[in-house]
Amino acid sequence: MLSALLLLPALWGGFQLDDHLQRFRLLGLGDPSIQLFVFYDGDVAANRGQMEEGTLPWWASPDLRHANFRYLSVLSMQLDYLLWPDSATLMHLHSLVWLGLCVGVAAVLYRRLFGREARGALWAAGLAALLYALDDAHSLPAVYIANRNALLATFFGLLCLECHARWRDDGWRAGGVLAPVSLALSLLSAELGVSTLALLGAWVLVLDRGSWRERLLSLLPHAGVAFGWFLSYRIGGFGAQGSGVYVDPLGDPAGFLALLADRTTALILGQWTPFPADWAFVIDSGTRAAWGLRFATLTLVVGIGWLFFKVLRRSPLARFFLVGAVLSLVPISAVGPQNRLLFFVGFCSMGLLGCLAAGPLDASRRLAFGGLLVFHLLAAPVAAYVFLDVQNRAARRMEAASESVPDDVGLDRHDVILVNPTDSVYLTTSIVTMRWADGRAAPRRLRVLSNGLTDVRVVRVGETELLLEPAAGLFPDPFSRYHRSSERPFRAGDVEELSDLRIEVLEVDPEGGGPSSIRYDFAEPLEAKRYLWMVWNGSRYEKWVPPDVGREVVLRSQPGIFE
Repeated sequence: MLSALLLLPALWGGFQLDDHLQRFRLLGLGDPSIQLFVFYDGDVAANRGQMEEGTLPWWASPDLRHANFRYLSVLSMQLDYLLWPDSATLMHLHSLVWLGLCVGVAAVLYRRLFGREARGALWAAGLAALLYALDDAHSLPAVYIANRNALLATFFGLLCLECHARWRDDGWRAGGVLAPVSLALSLLSAELGVSTLALLGAWVLVLDRGSWRERLLSLLPHAGVAFGWFLSYRIGGFGAQGSGVYVDPLGDPAGFLALLADRTTALILGQWTPFPADWAFVIDSGTRAAWGLRFATLTLVVGIGWLFFKVLRRSPLARFFLVGAVLSLVPISAVGPQNRLLFFVGFCSMGLLGCLAAGPLDASRRLAFGGLLVFHLLAAPVAAYVFLDVQNRAARRMEAASESVPDDVGLDRHDVILVNPTDSVYLTTSIVTMRWADGRAAPRRLRVLSNGLTDVRVVRVGETELLLEPAAGLFPDPFSRYHRSSERPFRAGDVEELSDLRIEVLEVDPEGGGPSSIRYDFAEPLEAKRYLWMVWNGSRYEKWVPPDVGREVVLRSQPGIFE
């Protein structure tokens, strides 16, 4: 329970980010069904309807799909809203219980694994469990109710391996049944549960006893569960499509492979250094920064290889943890790199450190090991609180964005025009659902014009027309491509027609930043009473007046929601 106790400040985190959309649905104001993690289902007509409302920006891929298969996690949230619908604190406490269970089953599994190798190495199992309990990657799922799915997937995934190991090592027949059941529950909790298959594969390759035929036959029940899950996933229309953040490895293998190197690079740095993987969201592939990130990771991997070389030669357990960590990196690379995805990778990484501690070390390796211990025992808990603070400040900015849209203007009769928000998810499309969930009026429509992470030149070219020129394009960083992949590029001359707005792309950023000059032609003069113009000042929205015809203004860049 150490991990849960350290993260008790999460109890006061309130509702955050996607929590608001799911709260809107779970309170019965939207679709309250089991499809709680289906944000966009790929239906062109439905997406078009959201564009008209403004809950999807005009530049989104027409067939955008972001649909997650997380029924067990949905049930856990429905339980929250059945028992304590108005208490975010108790919902966070529920998440902390699952975090404690994750660390508890990890400790049991470490004890089994290290006990297989040498009874005297059990203290190393305790060290690995302590390091895992303090891992800073656990902080965001503790404070982010919508991310509880990672805790459930990890708990059932590690429980699966424990049951499978007891069955294979001790002949515990119930384990042969409970292991595939646990795998099914892990997969039904989140796509992260696919990493359970990585651990099972590493077990069969490195640690399992018996002939290869016996080893492979032991995986047949798991293969059946995985195949059934995959069929359900495909038949149910789950997966990702058209997004630059979420990629479907099976639906778009080429796109996934193109991103794999950069994303695994960021995830390795996130696991082994104080620099979170999330930083990769602001680094575009192919830039100097991206190459610098790759070089830093290569240097780190070489250093880790040197540090663990001897223990990997003598210890099958160390080789199991290494194979498990590498295989676990692959499925989570389908999502934009984030520390909150590192639960399985972290389990294997802390196990590797336990293996290192259990064996003799020369002076130079002892020094390097000591440095890693200092980081994981002292710096990681501090980093966890930093991540909590960043997440909390982002949540407060999101709330401020909604609060700053005025209530006293007959909002439900107005179209709110957001000129320069710094993202098209949390500071924009969530405004409607947040306000409805709070019982407040919401805009008739939302219109998002640009991205405020870069300077935006605004020129009034007619009574009904504005020309916007974001200096680094509409997509200045990877996260800004959430709604549209770089594989769906815009071209000069592209036109998008909404019922009240015509958008024409005049120029495209040659560096891949998307549209860099955009003409907006509104249905009425820009001074019409139906329009409520607002700009983002870095902490909230404020009212704005478009310039006169022939005049221009420059809106300076603003920090992103997580900065």
